[in-house]
Amino acid sequence: MVIESFSNPKYKYLLSLSKSKTRKKDGVFLMEGRPELDLALRCGHQPQMVIYCEAYILWQAIEPMLGNARPQVVALSKALFDSLSYQNVPNNFMCVFPAFSVSLDEMQVNGPTVVLENIEKPGNLGAILRTCDALGVKNLIVTESLVDLFNPNILRNSRGAVFTTQCVFTTNEKALAFLRAHHKSIYCAALSQESTAYNSVRADENTAFVFGSEAKGLSEFWLGHADQCIIIPMLGEVDSLNVSVSVAIILSHHLNQAAQV
Repeated sequence: MVIESFSNPKYKYLLSLSKSKTRKKDGVFLMEGRPELDLALRCGHQPQMVIYCEAYILWQAIEPMLGNARPQVVALSKALFDSLSYQNVPNNFMCVFPAFSVSLDEMQVNGPTVVLENIEKPGNLGAILRTCDALGVKNLIVTESLVDLFNPNILRNSRGAVFTTQCVFTTNEKALAFLRAHHKSIYCAALSQESTAYNSVRADENTAFVFGSEAKGLSEFWLGHADQCIIIPMLGEVDSLNVSVSVAIILSHHLNQAAQV
């Protein structure tokens, strides 16, 4: 049966998953987009619910993708589906997945680590996750942040990298203890006259790159524990870059540098 009413309880529940409060209370999140969903299913995440609209895709096309999963199936009218979706395009559908989390103890010890302190904009975190996946960085630590990993802006901007990158939310103190326990050098991106140009220093695969928020930069906590402070020289009139762009530039340079050794 196709749900057509905007007052339908199931539709209202799906709509409420745009709010962090509902997602956290029920331990689930709503996701759409074929690259993202295809990656989630390939990584073994099984949906609790599949939502589709025959104007975009038939159930017979979705079912083979689900393997052994037996989710609840919800068919919506085009009007209801469009009101929930950001991508009203052919072959799109949505899934409700169980939320998941990773602890510091579960993180991979080998390879570079990215630390983000007090990140505020979900879209930036999503873009950084996507960059980490593209560059093969598996460890991302987010400290002192209230951002919800399953915010729709993060899911969209990550293009599914939430499923391939280990993202831990923790405190500054616990993050530092993890880095020190695994003997990682700490390179802090900081707008400071004492900072060294990022492309004039050498980092190895056991380096942690630490970035702060665009509004406040890094706190004294990280600056006080830095082994090296680095900066991207600005040749124009503006004094800084979007944090996701800064992460991409610095990571790309140092990982390419390490690969050439």
